[in-house]
Formats: sequence, structure tokens, C-alpha cells
Amino acid sequence: MRKTKLPLKFRKITKPSNLNIVFIAIPLLGILILRFLNFDGLYGQDSYEYLRYTKAIQSYLLGGEHPGTFFWPILYPCIAAFFGFIFGSATFGLQFLSSISLSIGCIYILKTIQLLYPKQQYPFLYVLVFGLFCPFFFKMGLIVMSDVTAAMWIAICFYYFFKSHKQQTSLVPVFLFATCALITRYASLMITFPVICYALYLAIQRKAIKQVIYAILLSSLVFIPFLVLQWNALFEATSNYFLKLWSPSYFFKSSYTTQDGFQSYPFPNGLYVLYVIFHPGFIFIGVPLLFVALKNYKKQIEFPQKILGICIALYLIFLAGIPFQNPRILGLVFSLVLVFLYPYFSILLKIHWIKKYALPFAGLAFALQLLFWMRTFSPIYKRTLLEKEIVSMVAPYQGKTLYSFDVDLSLQGRGMHFNYKNLYLERYTDFNTKDLVLFYPEKFEVQWKNKNPIKNWNYIKEHYQLKTLKEDVSGWKLYEIITKKEN
Repeated sequence: MRKTKLPLKFRKITKPSNLNIVFIAIPLLGILILRFLNFDGLYGQDSYEYLRYTKAIQSYLLGGEHPGTFFWPILYPCIAAFFGFIFGSATFGLQFLSSISLSIGCIYILKTIQLLYPKQQYPFLYVLVFGLFCPFFFKMGLIVMSDVTAAMWIAICFYYFFKSHKQQTSLVPVFLFATCALITRYASLMITFPVICYALYLAIQRKAIKQVIYAILLSSLVFIPFLVLQWNALFEATSNYFLKLWSPSYFFKSSYTTQDGFQSYPFPNGLYVLYVIFHPGFIFIGVPLLFVALKNYKKQIEFPQKILGICIALYLIFLAGIPFQNPRILGLVFSLVLVFLYPYFSILLKIHWIKKYALPFAGLAFALQLLFWMRTFSPIYKRTLLEKEIVSMVAPYQGKTLYSFDVDLSLQGRGMHFNYKNLYLERYTDFNTKDLVLFYPEKFEVQWKNKNPIKNWNYIKEHYQLKTLKEDVSGWKLYEIITKKEN
């Protein structure tokens, strides 16, 4: 059979010297376009907490007070603080770090595939369409959140692991980048633990004790910011609320009540964690690739598939036992899923009619990925616009006491000056005249039933007369407490 030649233009684009530029340019262009559309990567609550701590680190480095402890690992805001100094904006520094992490992560996914499968076709196209333009993954690279940075460290760690296993190169980068992943996202240890153990075994087998010593020294350097900033909370990760709740019983549950209120999902956790393999938000050809994998089960006995399968399974089992569902957390292991599925993708390409129309299929896949991304990104974009609308709504009333929930961190992050009282953190029974209440009861009445936010709201309504000052079209209302009701 005559070998199909790639178009000349495509061969030029896929030269190694050009691949990195493509992976880096697209996410950067994405965040610039979104900033033009008034999206700065901040939404929800977690991103504003990263922003707050990044600014606190910058202040500390300039001679200010110690930033205090932080609930999450600190490598992401530490690196973002450095970029914030360069760009003159902590917010852009955080978003830029997410963007460049997506780019570097995809570069190392491609390098890993080329290392393990050097004779296969279209690895660049595969990573471009199903990696960079993966709807959830691409979204992670545009927002202020640490998940895609942790995924980058994991991708680099596994590349050097496979390189060392195949070419007998140094094992030091394996330990170093596994440490970086850990100090970015604690949960990454459940992914990297098997390769850490195997790398130790290889070091002993090769009598490479110096490499272990160097790895310990370099990893210790990565830990220095953690020790400096988290000295009073070194074991905070072990006291994580959701980690303490881990149980196999959650494999079969799709609804539960936690400190985040009542949550209900379409599928139980045991099925949900498989989203990373078959959900269109991750890889829409996952199901056919799994059928190919089952048909070619002998591939499973090859070393890369074994180690990748073990690491993916360990992490998914860990997530299935936690009463929490979020595709961001699944994204940590997605780089390994892409590498794991690639051999079966290359088998699909050997089918004559698929191979013949590979590039048109790639165009169709790209269009579908764009549609899926628009669907998954739309709620985040709308949330950011909503937060900015609420900022405009409350801005004239700054300086007063404000009772609120859910949006209070976004107001603080966007520079609104109030005496903030969070309706979730405690029960309040004493309110003053002229105090403000910003709330959306219909939004929270199911999830937070019999919890502090709704209990506090019901108490305010029952005991105080309220005046509506402003109302957003989304349903959020700003109230002023007029007087206490007489019994």
C-alpha cells in the first residue's frame, strides 16, 4: 500500500522547532481575547483566595508582614507572585501562569508520546486537538486556578520517568517535579506515588545513590517557600475536611450533605470519575478508543500502559471515595489519560478510510471541541460578568457593614471596602441599623437548607425590617436593615 504523505504546509507546521510556538501562542492569544471581552480569569471563591494570597506574598517580599497560612499548597501563588511583579498585575500573573502551564503541559505530553511511540503518525495533531483544545483542559488554562499547573508538573515528571526507564538517564527530575506537583496540589501525590516508588527501585538497582541525594537536595529547595510561609500549618493537608470523609461508600452515592451543603449529581462517584476517559468535556472519542483498547488487550502488558494504568486507577479510586465532584480535580490526571489512549488512537488511524481523511476529521474534531468548550466555559464567563455587575451595584455603599455569602470574596478581590460578615462562617443574632445584606435566597435554599446561610437569612427576615436598595437582574438583592421588629 502506498504510504500517505502529509501536506507540505502541515509538515512545515509540525517541525519540532514550530510545535512549541503553537502550543504557547494559542493559550496566550486566548487570554488576551478574553481580557478584551472583560474576562480576567477570576470567578467563584477559590480564584479570589489565590489572588489575595499572591498579593500577600508580594507584599511580604517587599518588606511587609508575613502573609500567614494558606489552605492550599503555595507553589502556584508563589510563582504567580513572581509573574505579577513582571507584568505589574497579580491577576494577570496568575492567569498567565495557568496559560503557560497548559502550554508546557501539552509540550511534555507530546514529548512523552514521541518518546514512547516514535514511529507513529500524527502525535502533534492528537495532542493539539485532544490535549490543548480539550474543553475542560483549555478552560483550566484560562482561569485563575492551580489545577493545570499541577497537571503540568505531573506531565513533566512522567516524561522524565519514562525517559530514564528507556534511556537510563538521571532520575533526579522525576523526584523534583513530583515534589513541584505536590506543593501545587496535594492530591497529585496519589498520581505520582507509583512512579516515585519505581524510581527509587531503579535508583537502588542502578546503585545511583548520588541521584537520590541530589533529588533530596533539589526537592528541599522547592519546599523552602512552603516551610517559610506555612510553618504554623505544616500538616494542614492531613486535616482536610473532605479527606477525613473518604469512604468506599461514596463510590455508589450521587448525593450527600457536607460542609458545602447538600449536593446532588446525575451519576454516582464511581461512574463520575470515568468522565476523564469518556466525557466530551475531556475526550469525546474516549469510548471508541476504549473499545480499541479492549480488542488490543495485549497492549496492556507493555510497561508504559501498566504504569499509566496503575497511576490513573489509583487517583480515580481516591477521588471516587470523596463526597465531591468537580472536573477540575479530574484534570490533574488527564495528561496521563492522553498518553495512555494514544496507542489506540494510532491503531484507529491505520483504518484506511480514517487515514485517508485524517485532516478533515481533525477539522471536524476541532470544531466539536470548540463547541464543547463554549458550553463548559459559558457559566464561568457569565459568573465573572455577574460578579462585576454586583461590584458596580454595591460600590456606592462602601464603608458600611455588609452581610453576605458566596460573592463576598469577589467583592474583596475587586477592591470593595466593607466591614465583611460572612453568613456561612457563624450564626448572627445582633444586627445594627444601616447594616447591609447582600443575598440571593432562592439560589441557596436547597443546597444550604438548615445551614448557616439560610438560617441567618431567615433570622434577619423574621426579626428585622429590610429595605431593598438595589437588585441585579440575576436575582441578587442589596438590602438595608431599617429597624428591629417588635415582638
